[in-house]
Amino acid sequence: MLEIKEGNSKFYIGEDENAPLAEIIYTSSDDGKITIEHTIVSDELQGQGIAKKLLTRAVEYARENNKKVIPMCSYVKDQFERNEYEYEDVWYR
Repeated sequence: MLEIKEGNSKFYIGEDENAPLAEIIYTSSDDGKITIEHTIVSDELQGQGIAKKLLTRAVEYARENNKKVIPMCSYVKDQFERNEYEYEDVWYR
C-alpha cells in the first residue's frame, strides 16, 4: 500500500516531496481555514483511487486541527458537492 506523507502545505505519495507521484496541495490561513488548491496524480497511479485517498487525509487533517476547508481544486469541489454530508462539518461555504 502506498504511504501518504505530510509535506510543506501538502500531502503526497512518493520518496521526494519535491517530485511526488501524487499530491494534494493546500494553503493555510490564520483564521482557521485551509484552501485546497490542487490535486495531482501521476499517470502511473491513475485509476487507483489515489486522489480520493489524498482528499481523505486532507479532510482528516482539517478535522484534527479544527479547520474548515475551502475547495478550490475542481476535483475536491466536485467531491464536496457530490458527497455533501460526508464533508459538511469541514466545508467552508
